[in-house]
Amino acid sequence: MHYLIIGYGNDLRGDDAAGRVAADMIAALHLPDVTVLSVHQLTPELAPILAQARGAVFLDADASGCQVVRVTYVLPRTDGQYAGHIATPGALLALARAVYGRSPDAWLISIPAIDFTLGASLSPQARDGVVQAVDTVRHMTASADRASTAQP
Repeated sequence: MHYLIIGYGNDLRGDDAAGRVAADMIAALHLPDVTVLSVHQLTPELAPILAQARGAVFLDADASGCQVVRVTYVLPRTDGQYAGHIATPGALLALARAVYGRSPDAWLISIPAIDFTLGASLSPQARDGVVQAVDTVRHMTASADRASTAQP
């Protein structure tokens, strides 16, 4: 597997579902060498799958007030970022490296989110962000595919 895409969030809380909605849209594209997971939260059980990937993209709702989709490189972090069964992307990468001896290059795509009301649908801002996130992942995976086929 070249790329692992993990969208996560709570489907019951409006814009918090943005990462999962984006993951579902990416899965429907049937991109080559891409595995897509849509999960409620990041858990240690994802580490063995993550360790097998060449690259990983995490998709999540961003409640910081930022109005644009952001793409940030994620480093493995071992500073106790587990709260029960919930992990951050960095903590999950660190776990994969510690247990399985490797972790992939990884990025977090943060999707602007403003409404976390129970039972709400995605806000227009989050819907636009989901479309941008899907397009970003398509470009990332296509670029990686071109780079891997260009190598001798």
